[in-house]
Amino acid sequence: MEQEGATKLDIHGVKSLNWPETRTRRCLYACVFEHSGILDGKRFVKEVFLQKGEPHTENEQVLKAVRAVAKRCDGVANNDQCELAADIVECIKGKKPD
Repeated sequence: MEQEGATKLDIHGVKSLNWPETRTRRCLYACVFEHSGILDGKRFVKEVFLQKGEPHTENEQVLKAVRAVAKRCDGVANNDQCELAADIVECIKGKKPD
């Protein structure tokens, strides 16, 4: 958090999965996603997303939603990891970035 210069407002935005309006917030998302393994610096990592999401749900609808997000976001890539994080947020929220 400190390395990105994030404020408490930025952190709250990430916890709420709000659209990352600022570069700082995009980079904060990148740190969180990279730490969790769903972003490798260049692309969304579908396999890790599924490994993290599938074991934590016993609700069939939620499991289907996790799998749908993984499928939709598979292939999301960007050379700028902060912009990639924003693309992943957009995808998770239901729209696959161009």
